[in-house]
Amino acid sequence: TKPKKLVLLGSDGKRYPYLFKGLEDLHLDEIIIQFLSIFNNMFVSNSSGQQDLYRARHYSVTPLGPRSGLIQWVDGSTPLFSLYKRWQQREALAQSIKNQTSGISNNTTPSILRPSEIFYNKLTPALRDKGITNLENRKEWPLSVLKSVLQELIAETPADLLSRELWCCSVGASEWWHITQCYARSTAVMSMIGYIIGLGDRHLDNVLVDLATGEVVHIDYNVCFEKGKGLRVPEKVPFRMTQNIETAMGVTGIEGTFRIA
Repeated sequence: TKPKKLVLLGSDGKRYPYLFKGLEDLHLDEIIIQFLSIFNNMFVSNSSGQQDLYRARHYSVTPLGPRSGLIQWVDGSTPLFSLYKRWQQREALAQSIKNQTSGISNNTTPSILRPSEIFYNKLTPALRDKGITNLENRKEWPLSVLKSVLQELIAETPADLLSRELWCCSVGASEWWHITQCYARSTAVMSMIGYIIGLGDRHLDNVLVDLATGEVVHIDYNVCFEKGKGLRVPEKVPFRMTQNIETAMGVTGIEGTFRIA
């Protein structure tokens, strides 16, 4: 849809960046953002003075019609996919340096594959071993093969990518502890809200993290109210809870602040 970034100059002299999106109805996003505001007000009224302890961080959405609208630019937040991409780039660079030191004459930098390409590179030969050559019919894919491919991908991907980023963005252990606790609470709040509204499409570009505070920011609320269950590949999980998300909560994982929240 080729969205455009606009910077508006306010009457207070400050600059406010927005994303202009066309060919998309943003009224549903606006309603969900209003719901998040109500959710925050409920937390404030029951937080015993700690009004910022639990909150759903959100942004403004302004529909300009049935086919366009403005979305507030979320400054200071990093998509989880960016962290994964950085790790891929570091691995590719390390492999290139290793090849040079080993005397392998290869001047080209190893190509960085997309997650879907990595998945199908493992899945295709595994299905062929089971006599399945038609990849179009997903119903024929054995569950055991899918689990095996998933376990391989988990083993090859570090579980502490986000955890290390939070640590590196902290000045010391005390600040890291506060950021980690804020991250765990924010993840718990957004997981509960996601379950309530049936939020789907939680891929790595739709989940952002403010590395300076630990707050989690979700974007793109088009797939909600259990709409994800009707997709070609049905989404059956209530919210996203992968190894990297859990490891970033600290040594207690989901059994600490996340569950207490």
